Amino acid sequence: MEISDGETLAFDYLVVATGATPRLPGVPGQDLEGIFCLRNVTDAIRIRKFIDEKRVKRAVVVGAGLISLEMCEAFRRLGLETTVVYRKDLPLRRLGEDFAEQILTELETNGVAFMGETSLEGFEPTDTGGIIVHSSGGTFETDLVLLGLGVVPQVSLASEAGLGIGSTGAISVNKFLQTNIPYIYAAGDCCECFHRISQRPVYAPLGDIANKQGRIAGANIGGQNLSFPGIVGSTCFKVFNLEVASTGLTAEEAREVGLKAEAVTIQGVSKAHSYPGSRELHIRLVADTENGRLLGAQAVGGDGVVSRINGLAVALTGGLSLDELAYLDLAYAPPFSGAWDPIHIAAQKLLK
Repeated sequence: MEISDGETLAFDYLVVATGATPRLPGVPGQDLEGIFCLRNVTDAIRIRKFIDEKRVKRAVVVGAGLISLEMCEAFRRLGLETTVVYRKDLPLRRLGEDFAEQILTELETNGVAFMGETSLEGFEPTDTGGIIVHSSGGTFETDLVLLGLGVVPQVSLASEAGLGIGSTGAISVNKFLQTNIPYIYAAGDCCECFHRISQRPVYAPLGDIANKQGRIAGANIGGQNLSFPGIVGSTCFKVFNLEVASTGLTAEEAREVGLKAEAVTIQGVSKAHSYPGSRELHIRLVADTENGRLLGAQAVGGDGVVSRINGLAVALTGGLSLDELAYLDLAYAPPFSGAWDPIHIAAQKLLK
């Protein structure tokens, strides 16, 4: 292997862990001062320093993914006037229109302006150090822009080395994290994952997955024989007072991979009805109509959302059916749930 200064390094095994880079919009002015992406702590420090030094009052967030929405909360807590520019009509529409509308309501309730169905067209500087944003929804001025358009896997080196690139655009690996060249491994945001429910490779650039893959690749190079079990696609985030989480497939995603899926949504509460502080939550379960197997779940609510989705992720991994889920022995106490948890209620409703 040749590195940048011309030095050549010999190796027995190689791990490609080149990660991912932020996706850029490809519009004029995207490199102006005051326009940021957020990938790591260093980026966060740079953004905060800019806000403090420039006395930023206004921020625009381009995109409405998990990090973008979390940053909306961070900006509002700093007192910044915050606007989201997004090409679709609702944030996280993948979760369903009803859940997406709850997320939008939470944003707007907390002072975030949402410009949906709006395309970004470019940026230009002002004479006073601000940024003019050009969009299909109009032209306006801001002090700071955060580009939250997702990431793309860094695979140029891998491609040049002859490593297989999968259908997702990331490096293809087997269950041992080996590429098509057995002594070269790949791990983290540069490679694909096997989705246990769809039975297909997916691109899931998440920190917890990268950590697990890195450990397994290193262990195998060290002589162990570990396999990465794949993922069920669990994610969560918090925006202001709303928890949002999902695992597995949505009904639409399940149908796209040829599964016969049915979904049901229930409204429940996070604790026992009589317990102080109980908050409303909504859970949607997705199941295979042919065999009753759980395929996925999505949830939004004031609290108790993530713990329930984590439980459902375990159920997905174990291949539990709705019959098993409907009477699953979950821990019960009034501060945490009713005697019938929303998971039980949703499973029983889907069985009817």
